[in-house]
Amino acid sequence: MGQDHLQLSELSNHGFRNLSSEPVSFGAGVTLITGENAQGKTNLLEAVALICGQRSFRGAPGPAMARDGAGFSLRACIDGRAGSERVGVSWSRESGREFLRGEKPATFRELSALSPAVFLAPEHRELLTGSPAVRRRFLDRLVLGLKPSAGDDLARYALALRERNALLARARRGETAGADEMEAWTEELCAAGDAVRRHRRAALLLWEREFSERAAQAGPNYAGIRVSYEAQGDSPEALRDACRRLLPLERRRGYSLAGPHRDDLAWTRLGKPLAPRASAGEAARTVALAKLAEWSAVARTIGQSPIFGADDFDAGLSEAWVEEFFDSLPRDAAVLLTTASPPARWARRASAVLEVRDGAVSARGMLRAVKTEARVQ
Repeated sequence: MGQDHLQLSELSNHGFRNLSSEPVSFGAGVTLITGENAQGKTNLLEAVALICGQRSFRGAPGPAMARDGAGFSLRACIDGRAGSERVGVSWSRESGREFLRGEKPATFRELSALSPAVFLAPEHRELLTGSPAVRRRFLDRLVLGLKPSAGDDLARYALALRERNALLARARRGETAGADEMEAWTEELCAAGDAVRRHRRAALLLWEREFSERAAQAGPNYAGIRVSYEAQGDSPEALRDACRRLLPLERRRGYSLAGPHRDDLAWTRLGKPLAPRASAGEAARTVALAKLAEWSAVARTIGQSPIFGADDFDAGLSEAWVEEFFDSLPRDAAVLLTTASPPARWARRASAVLEVRDGAVSARGMLRAVKTEARVQ
């Protein structure tokens, strides 16, 4: 029988980074993944992200994740509302990424819908300080979490952009690029681009409701934070006009200069840009609030609690803030937290503790014993 929260009950791998091939079992509630640095904690969480139909939150390409640089495979059992499902993802130089549901081929969108998940990592602080591409990826991930079928429009736009850019690159090299073909791909870019922007705005509206509530609870430094979607040529007609106007320049540069791939999210506090005014601690907390809001928006929309994972969740944060972070965690979700802190420090907050050493994962004795150790210290 299904349940209203997802549970990753088992994960196995072959050739993924430094991880042992022994299966890893996860329980319900908060699981602490502990160990010294460079032992494989983040690798384990990254493997969970991939099995949930996502890309590496570290932005790692396939060869970097394969122990031998040539290939890896991951298999897992996901328990959710639809019952128990076996899923898999693999990568090889020959075939790229491939997905399985049971023994049948699947798509990443199918796995995303089957095992929704939200991840928080130190790299996500670039949501405030990084390039617009980082914020667009966050927004498109949100779109997929809230409405997996929107992935078709995202894929349509990606294809139109790729084909149009190929024509523009040919023109830049002085090769012939047919006017009719350019017009066809421009029309597809505008139609798919309009759909992508509608999906993004709808997703952002749902997310903002959750974020605003959490930010208000976090205090006055966060209550004034706002996020707005910035786009040039916001209607299909305006986008068509921009493409026609910019075409001579695009042919010289060899790529498209208008469309959702140029849009951005603007973070402000009391009307002023947030990034240059936020301290490191405020930036970290804002991003944590953003990812928790993503989790709650997805959970509320799909009626099922996604997996939540946070890498190095307590690094550089005060104990008081970490306690608040624990209090804000989703109550009925499977939560995976990696930390280099001694297990006893947060054991009273966890349902289970896993220790990673040289890529091998083991349960750290009886959790009761760890909690007793915490009380003694």
